[in-house]
Amino acid sequence: MRLLNRLLILGVLICLISSPVMEANPGGNGDGTRDFACGGACHGDPDIAQPSSAIISVSADRDSTYAGGPLTITAEISGMELSERRLVGIFLTTGTFGVDDSPDHSGWIVTSDANGGTSNYVEMHVLDSGDGVSASWSLIAPSEEGTTTFQIGIHHGGGGAARLADTSADGGISITVGPIPENFPQLSDWTPITQRGIGEITNLQANIVNVTSVQLEWQISGDNTIYSTTAESTSNGWEASLPAALAEGSLEYRWRLSNQDFETTSAWTTLSSDSSSSVDVNPARLLMLSLAMITAALLISLQRFLASDLLSSESNKDRTFESPSNGINMDDPRRPVGWSDEQWMHYGSDYLQSNGGEN
Repeated sequence: MRLLNRLLILGVLICLISSPVMEANPGGNGDGTRDFACGGACHGDPDIAQPSSAIISVSADRDSTYAGGPLTITAEISGMELSERRLVGIFLTTGTFGVDDSPDHSGWIVTSDANGGTSNYVEMHVLDSGDGVSASWSLIAPSEEGTTTFQIGIHHGGGGAARLADTSADGGISITVGPIPENFPQLSDWTPITQRGIGEITNLQANIVNVTSVQLEWQISGDNTIYSTTAESTSNGWEASLPAALAEGSLEYRWRLSNQDFETTSAWTTLSSDSSSSVDVNPARLLMLSLAMITAALLISLQRFLASDLLSSESNKDRTFESPSNGINMDDPRRPVGWSDEQWMHYGSDYLQSNGGEN
């Protein structure tokens, strides 16, 4: 049994040592749809956070759009303090950094973010504070006309404190949403692709109305060189392809639409390439195995404890019943008349001693 326990403990230690430390959101809280004043759920509580030295600029690919039309917002952040994790959380908001200030509360739809998702809050690693980071969001305008002011806010660490910064002092950037012009080229019910695997050619297909020619444009993230290819009109819509990615990274792409009256583009969409299309479950399996072995060890220990306790109890019972009968002769003439065998076994010795006799 000792050998079994030692092998069990050794197996648990091997599993725990082999399993990397896993966190749901290492160093941060993960991308998501969040308000800027998240009450400490992200990098720090806005009420107690320290000021930041970050320089933030925000720009858009157009000054106005139409109801349901495209828009790309880009934020450039540099000069921020950095913690050991070198992580910065970036918010795109449409309010004054309070409750319900994410774009969806103003009717805007985020179709693509800087990490290939659809969140207004993204977390990015900063290699160098001087170079900073850039984050872009592709959006679809609300159905109602009006003016929306977009702001950028950031959460990050540095110097042992949580820090915040935003563009409220600069006024953000205002975008006007107007009516759709007659015969204006536009995408119809198109959902952009934001993720793909390495080595995969990406085929894009979209229903586009009021166009005579369509081109697909793309650029590598961090490079201002724009490449383009002509889309073909098919029975299923307009189709074009993006070249395969040879390594992990991202690019931005958009449609360029034109007819005899207008020329316009869709919003830039970020397409991320990742070799790990599936989650590595091996660490989780090792941890589950170690937990199972720990549970088994606890059950075995509990079983042994209960078994030894039961044996001890039975032994005490046996001694209780056996000890009085030591030296008692069931046919002893001194046995009182009328005593049963059980009475004589248990009380015979006391009776004899009280009467000055010997067993």
